[in-house]
Amino acid sequence: MTQPESMKTKTYVCGVDKLNGNDAWAMFKACAGGDMVTVRQLLTKDSRLVNAQFWYQLPIHFAVRDGNAELVKLLLDQGADPGQSVFTYNSWPKLLLIAQERGYCDVESQLVQAMKKAFNYSPDFEALKNAIISRSPGSIDTVLRQQPMLLKASDASGNNAIHWSVITRQLNLIDCFIERGTPIDAERADGKSPLLLATAGGMDYWHRETRGRSHPSLRNSWVMVGCLLAKGAEYSISTAAAVGDQERVEQLLGMDSELATHRDSARISPLTYAAEEGHTHIVRLLLENGADPNLPEDGAPNGHALFSACKSNKLETAALLLEHGADPNFGVDSCGCCLTIGEFYHGAQAEPLQQLLRQHGAFTPPYRMDLAELKQALRDGHKATHHEEFLGNIMSKCDEELLDLYLAFDPTLPAKLESSGAMPIPNSPELVRKVLAHGLDVNQRDWTGRTLLHGCAEKFDMASAAILLDGGADIDAIDVEFRETPLTAAIRSDPWCDAEDQPKIEEDRREMIRFLLERGAATTLSDDEPWATPLAQAVRRGFSDVEQLLMRY
Repeated sequence: MTQPESMKTKTYVCGVDKLNGNDAWAMFKACAGGDMVTVRQLLTKDSRLVNAQFWYQLPIHFAVRDGNAELVKLLLDQGADPGQSVFTYNSWPKLLLIAQERGYCDVESQLVQAMKKAFNYSPDFEALKNAIISRSPGSIDTVLRQQPMLLKASDASGNNAIHWSVITRQLNLIDCFIERGTPIDAERADGKSPLLLATAGGMDYWHRETRGRSHPSLRNSWVMVGCLLAKGAEYSISTAAAVGDQERVEQLLGMDSELATHRDSARISPLTYAAEEGHTHIVRLLLENGADPNLPEDGAPNGHALFSACKSNKLETAALLLEHGADPNFGVDSCGCCLTIGEFYHGAQAEPLQQLLRQHGAFTPPYRMDLAELKQALRDGHKATHHEEFLGNIMSKCDEELLDLYLAFDPTLPAKLESSGAMPIPNSPELVRKVLAHGLDVNQRDWTGRTLLHGCAEKFDMASAAILLDGGADIDAIDVEFRETPLTAAIRSDPWCDAEDQPKIEEDRREMIRFLLERGAATTLSDDEPWATPLAQAVRRGFSDVEQLLMRY
């Protein structure tokens, strides 16, 4: 495992807390190695390290993958909360699935116990969830007659029946479940109550059926907000800011002035809720009471408020935030930045806001630069060259002149690649040769122990893989996260594609697997876990042709 450059600081933020990045990295390593003594020492030094985060993963992810039930219990007892994984991308459900697939019964038991305590998880809730999604009152009644306790239970993400009524936008079910005793203010794994979920638009990362504008369900999520408030949901400063209720915000600030700098249970500030709706008077009130537009929030280590104002194209609100020091160049995880999000949603109508941002120092991020712009940025030494995604975008262009310009600009390329978290390697044999010639270790590993060859295998890039193998790459290197070799990585790879492209993808997969086998890849290793072998992965995914190919070797 290689410590990412972004963690080599005493003020590391990924999540909402500023931590010592070196201690956070030590925590990851200790959990990956099952070092209980070091874990205890680090947590004594700073208990918040239990939820240090990098690329959606927390220390508990490493303990679960290792099947270390004692360490999992220690972390859970110390407050480990997988629900804090950004977008719940690696939340409780994935950890539970890992434990089940790998046969770690003791770990599974620890997780289930913690989930029951945190949000009354029940595996039986899936029946009620499916009935709600199917929009079938009869099926809902049947499930509840058989298992009435599900009224107060939740799924593995902490969604109870009211959460699912909000997600699926069924107003009648909200009333129904409240009247039957489902907790109205229950918080799911990411901290969202049904009201906070409705306030945020009622959308869930993992359920997208009702997102389309043509879906026949309720389109105005504020109707659900009003319904929940009328039924007694807690009227917090978050919702008051979102609906522009100055009287309620002032009332709450009068009771507790620190609420202006407060993040709610979903780790979002009231400033962000007000900014997204363009309630400039509420934004001003919160700023006057000490709100910080750069306060780390969920998925936004440098603040969410300005991004939210830009997303909604609220020029006046954005101007006020910029006057109070909001950073115009930061954004939200995987969602672009302030400069790009307005254009995405509003096209040319966002130009006045973009001009305002540029006046305050905003610049085009590298992931929105074309080839010519990237080259010019290098020639000019533009500040975009210091962007954390600049190097990755250089590599993705697969352009030799661009790479030469970068090498002239910064000859420390190998060191930058080695500490970039996940090493970006171009789909170009010529450029792979070039970066290796400039000193990149052919067996260099990223933060979870993946090698360059793992990356080539996942992309079915035989030409680059051949260069790596000819240069001495370890064909049977094992990573930390999946305990897989490059051969297994090719089997497990799941590239996104349209349905008509799927046959080509599967043919490329078979060719990559055949290539690695012909180059000597082992089908089993002496320390293989049964679930981690190439054959086990092929069986799990129903790749019968790959099974036959492996059996021939």
